[in-house]
Amino acid sequence: MSLHATFIEHTFVSILALYVTLECAVTILQTRAAEKSCGRVPEGFEKKLTLAGIRKAADYTGELAQANLLLTVVGAGFALFMTFGNGLNVFTAVIETIMGPGIPADWVLISLIVLLMLLIELPFGWWARYRVKERYGYMREPRMRWLSRTLSEALWGWLVFMPVSAALLTIFEYAGGDWWKLAWGVWLVYLLWRWKLSSVYGVFWKRRSRPYANAETREAVRESLHRQGITMTEMVVMTRPASWDHSNIVLSGWGLRRRVIVFAHVAHLLRKDEIVALAAHEAAHVRHFHGVLRLLINVAVSYIFCWLAGWGATHVQFFEGFNYSPMLTLDMPGTHAGSVCAVALVVFPMLLYPLSPLLNLAARLMQYDADLHAARIATRPDDQRPREAAQGHDDISLAVPRLFALSLQASAPRHARCEPAAPQAPVSARRPARAPFSEARRAPSARSGLNYLTSNLSSRLTSAHEPQLLSHGQNSVPQTPSDRRS
Repeated sequence: MSLHATFIEHTFVSILALYVTLECAVTILQTRAAEKSCGRVPEGFEKKLTLAGIRKAADYTGELAQANLLLTVVGAGFALFMTFGNGLNVFTAVIETIMGPGIPADWVLISLIVLLMLLIELPFGWWARYRVKERYGYMREPRMRWLSRTLSEALWGWLVFMPVSAALLTIFEYAGGDWWKLAWGVWLVYLLWRWKLSSVYGVFWKRRSRPYANAETREAVRESLHRQGITMTEMVVMTRPASWDHSNIVLSGWGLRRRVIVFAHVAHLLRKDEIVALAAHEAAHVRHFHGVLRLLINVAVSYIFCWLAGWGATHVQFFEGFNYSPMLTLDMPGTHAGSVCAVALVVFPMLLYPLSPLLNLAARLMQYDADLHAARIATRPDDQRPREAAQGHDDISLAVPRLFALSLQASAPRHARCEPAAPQAPVSARRPARAPFSEARRAPSARSGLNYLTSNLSSRLTSAHEPQLLSHGQNSVPQTPSDRRS
């Protein structure tokens, strides 16, 4: 093994060890912080929260953090098995023995890796994303329905991924040595779609909604946005799509003409001033070009890793460093794009992990900047409630360690949920029937399956807000059980 291959091997093993060790450390810190913060009701929240509710939130935080840690260990174990456990070598040897080397063999290998990721993640993901929430009353969807929907979406996503990956591998092969530049371009198009076009033409396109009923709130939001130079075309209420977990209010559209989308749980939980503050927070992202900055950061990071993939396709040290036999890869004819893509699916998420604190710090600074902007726009000197809404911490009272924040998430964790001090009114008294704006339950389709798969895969290959085998999530105002779609 050459010096470069040894360096790659040691770097990968070190990052893998750092990944698991730091995840254990931040899980312990987060659990201890939750335990430390549950002994009293925070000042100013005595009439809103109960001590029992805070105790429940602390227990929920700790258990969910431990469930996510299990996903972390499983993900690291999978990467170790596929590299130094000779998983890639065994699968490639079997496939090439049956089919021979070439694009079809590479396609089968990549499809198999993605299928293995899904199959391994499903039971552990079920515990983290369903069972823990069910135990604490935050999941209303029946167990078998959740399992059926998740399995169907995973299957649909994999079935859609197969022809797409086959087409890309064929294009990469014909592109020759510059295939990695084409791959970088495809990734940028996907990022543009996921972060911008999907909110205009995808996730919310033709989704059933109704006009926001409260005229006073609607005009207050319109006036607030107008002061910030944004024209509100309309303001509607809709249930939050299952594939969207990034915000409570969306300013959908182009330029300074925006459609304000308020999700149903926000419309029923927050007051007028709080909704105005949330809209001002989203407007700050638009006015301060946070989306463009985020895209530029990911353009730079993705270019580095695509260049690394292109370099690896022509250097034996790349494959030797990840214990992938050159006899099965570099010695075969072609551009070796398929072999490099197989390595990238397994290895690159781990190599990205050391960058996640910097990427999450940048994302946090953008959130703080938007919070300050919203506080200046929406907060009266004698009223701190809009500031709380703008910061998205109105229902969160547990402390967040800084190491946890930088290592895992770009925004405060959604794990801490506190019960209200007074019982809430029945659902029927708090909101009308869902029929005017909610969507009928749809069977899993190719589109929902593709959303499931791409959301999970992209979380591994972007800034890794919660680095797990296949999972994603970001901060939002928690939905109470009665406000969660079943």
